[in-house]
Amino acid sequence: MRPRPIHLVGVGGAGMSGLARLAADAGYRVSGTDREEGPALAALRAVGVAARTGHSADMVAADVEALVVSTAVPDDNPEVAEGRRRGLPLLRRADFLDELMAGRRGIAVAGAHGKSTTSAMLALALGDATACVGATTDAGSGTGGAWGSGPWFVAEADESDRSLLSLHPEAAVLLNVDHDHHATFASIDEVEEVFRDFIGRLPPDGVLVVGPDARARRCSEAARCPVLAVGGPDPDLAAEPGDGVATLVGRDGRRAVLRLAVPGRHNQHNAACAAAMAEWCGVPLSVSAERLAAFAGVSRRFEYRGEAGGVRVVDDYAHHPAEVSATLAAARETGPSRIIAVFQPHLYSRTREMGSQLGASLGAADAVVVTEVYAAREDPMPGVSGHVVAEAVPSEVPVRFAASLSAAADAALELAQPGDLVLTLGAGDITLLGQELLTRLGKGSSDDHRDHGGARDASR
Repeated sequence: MRPRPIHLVGVGGAGMSGLARLAADAGYRVSGTDREEGPALAALRAVGVAARTGHSADMVAADVEALVVSTAVPDDNPEVAEGRRRGLPLLRRADFLDELMAGRRGIAVAGAHGKSTTSAMLALALGDATACVGATTDAGSGTGGAWGSGPWFVAEADESDRSLLSLHPEAAVLLNVDHDHHATFASIDEVEEVFRDFIGRLPPDGVLVVGPDARARRCSEAARCPVLAVGGPDPDLAAEPGDGVATLVGRDGRRAVLRLAVPGRHNQHNAACAAAMAEWCGVPLSVSAERLAAFAGVSRRFEYRGEAGGVRVVDDYAHHPAEVSATLAAARETGPSRIIAVFQPHLYSRTREMGSQLGASLGAADAVVVTEVYAAREDPMPGVSGHVVAEAVPSEVPVRFAASLSAAADAALELAQPGDLVLTLGAGDITLLGQELLTRLGKGSSDDHRDHGGARDASR
């Protein structure tokens, strides 16, 4: 389809900003709006996108031919209403992503955990790929979108609203299958069904790379194309751990040393999946491994925020028990520090279904602070709060509940000592806490804290 004037509603989001950046690079005239100012809007304006704050009907220019609407945008948004009034096409993010992929050789990266990191790794391993990642990357200049000169288009595929089924890739990576979106899926069986449907649509001459996850392996049985297994039993490629490095080992014995700057066994598996796909695309294993050594991570995935008062602060998007466990395990690899986890539950539906598991996973930290639930698009649910998570933290781990981010900062600073690592975790606005902690640590304010906003000491 020809480039045309488009307008993105919710353009400041991680996935939408990357999409806007790619559209601008592809020759579309792009405008967009979001509720408030942020770094993504500034980055988009720098590449010619008319990105503005606030929502109103007059934000949709007269010549706009289609609206791309984030799933976070409510139906009563005035720009969406204006689009309907004019009879404009209202596209989901994945619909427009599929449009941009047309003419390139598409590779979709799917799974419950690790999609953003693996997508960025794969784009780097390929060398000159276009990529649309749901997190800020170095190549995206403040967004997750980067237009490359090569034939490949790497796209992060989102199952949260089943929109991955709108994509038509030539090849795909399926990292893992888990129940993470309880407002969309009633059971893990429904999640598996969607991934099977997605995999079954891959063309016979394509390929599926599947990670070591058992459910992902079961879903891979739906593929009509060849399947390359990474890790797990009988792998085509595995990342064998070593002393500070891993070795990529192929079925035929080929080997390449993998030196990653990002910690965690899960990232070694992610890198191996990226390398397996890149090899299918024609990039030798040794070249992928060399390129991946330069991978510095993506935003909010074990992102180092700084150090002050002898305390390191790291921020991570982990919001599911499996992600929390993997992130805490990675944190242990970075040194002998005590780990203070400050966790913000995300969504009432997820907290209701997984509160106990979240609390249990936080038990891998040395001390825990749990905040109130970040509601995002959901209304509160009776009996569901951050207390559900805090009360499920194992009894041997000191835990505090903080009703606000300010109270969470107080609690974290009371617990923190020189040499500690404070790890902020969650998919909401907990990401803002890191800078506040560093500022207060730098001012030496950690000796003067107050409990307020409902914070309580729940140490047991």
